[in-house]
Amino acid sequence: MNCQTNPQSTAWQLGPFTRNGGTLLAARPDLRFRCPVSGQDVAWAAKDVFNPGAVVHEGRVHLLVRAEDEVGRYAGVSRIGLAISNDGLHFDLEPEPVLFPDNDAWQAWEWPGGCEDPRVVESPDGGFVCLYTAFNGTHGGLFVATSPDLRRWTKHGPAFGGTAHAKNWAKSGFIVIEMRD
Repeated sequence: MNCQTNPQSTAWQLGPFTRNGGTLLAARPDLRFRCPVSGQDVAWAAKDVFNPGAVVHEGRVHLLVRAEDEVGRYAGVSRIGLAISNDGLHFDLEPEPVLFPDNDAWQAWEWPGGCEDPRVVESPDGGFVCLYTAFNGTHGGLFVATSPDLRRWTKHGPAFGGTAHAKNWAKSGFIVIEMRD
């Protein structure tokens, strides 16, 4: 990652960027996952793979991506998968999602729509924090999850839990961290 400054930019801006012109990630109908809520095997990334949140870790680009199957009344349940690249252009999507609706305390918030629109940062004290949208089919709420390694996630529930804002509609929230040289 290259942080550039010039008279028209501020120190926090990233770039310059070059358009690739090709597809970095595509649907993967071959990837199967046993959905803990439905109890069925689903092609969890069969329909779409899109809307990533990125973090550079250990010299590689890690994308948390929203992927959809082709099952359900919302034309697909969303789950969050992990794709990794050594060069930022060629990504390998891991075989199973890393954040998904489960038989847990958050199922009523996440099912049947899913987990959507991940945004991820590396925590200053180690590990990772992800904000994502929990969508139950009628409401999208901003949720928080943490991970030591981008693969194993602990869900913490609504970002504004315990406040009047916990049930506000929210999509694609993010965390701004301080950049250091």
